[in-house]
Amino acid sequence: MNLPTKDFLNNIKPYQATKDNLAYRMDANENPYDLMEYLLEDFIEKIRGVAINRYPDADCEELRKLLGIHNNTNRENIICGNGSDEIIQIIINTFVGFGDAVITHTPTFSMYKVFTTIAGGNNIEVPSDEEFNVNIQKIISAANANQAKIIFICNPNNPTGFCFSRNQIINIIEQTNAIVVVDEAYSEFMDDSVVDLATVYEKLIVLKTMSKAFALAGARIGYGISNKETIERLNRVKPPYNLNTFSQLLGMTYLENLSAITESIVKIKDQREYLLHQLSVYEEIRTYPSKSNFILIKTDKASKLLQESNEAGIALRYFANESLLENCIRITVGSEEENNRLINVIKKVVG
Repeated sequence: MNLPTKDFLNNIKPYQATKDNLAYRMDANENPYDLMEYLLEDFIEKIRGVAINRYPDADCEELRKLLGIHNNTNRENIICGNGSDEIIQIIINTFVGFGDAVITHTPTFSMYKVFTTIAGGNNIEVPSDEEFNVNIQKIISAANANQAKIIFICNPNNPTGFCFSRNQIINIIEQTNAIVVVDEAYSEFMDDSVVDLATVYEKLIVLKTMSKAFALAGARIGYGISNKETIERLNRVKPPYNLNTFSQLLGMTYLENLSAITESIVKIKDQREYLLHQLSVYEEIRTYPSKSNFILIKTDKASKLLQESNEAGIALRYFANESLLENCIRITVGSEEENNRLINVIKKVVG
């Protein structure tokens, strides 16, 4: 069947979400703690009287107000979306025309490249070195040589865990003419952020999400923070009513109960250090530093480890067909029970 299409989309590899129905999900960087059990009554109280036959608040006014308080900024500096994926797409659709260059460091989150390609842009990749360190000067040089419209910085980087310093990000902003998008999906686990710079540098957009640290992956709440003029421009491209009523109310409920969020973040950090310590004893496993809620490892026994993990009901993220990530597995930091189950599998395979 011959369908009319854009020829340049033929080589796009769609994002493959894991479909394995395994009991222990350690493959998608989700928060392992379901906080709804503590917040259900507050949420139910919020949805009483909701007129679901009416469209949601198109501007997410109340949610943006609370997000502004949480990030020490104003609601006018925030745009909300159906996951940070939609914000990425909105940014690209706003600023990237056919043939325009977009700079990414690799390996990183694949949707930067996917949305750039869909828009007809030219995604230029700056590869990391063998230790997955990113060369900042190469990013700057590539952006300037190609008159890049956008530079995407994932910090901490998914899936490698590499962290950019504040000064490195400032250097990229100040030494290029591109819009710099810093994706801070995992920043709560790093205890660092450049959100305070979003209104200082007019070219900076900071992406945030409630899917990771806030344990709201199922609600799909993402948002961007920038200066008012940039947010106004992005709102011209944003679809109306893009964030449903229940997601908005869920986000508000969680933002009003930050102590539960903070407690789960502390648990994840503790378990991350525990996992890093346990993994460090195996000479056959290379463990990369992490300040996120995941750990990247490399081992010649990656396929065997994946097989044994699946048989134990544990889902892991295996990068089988990506050259830069050959023999690499990304492990989401789970609960104590999940982590110990995985350690037992690793002992069986490598010990």
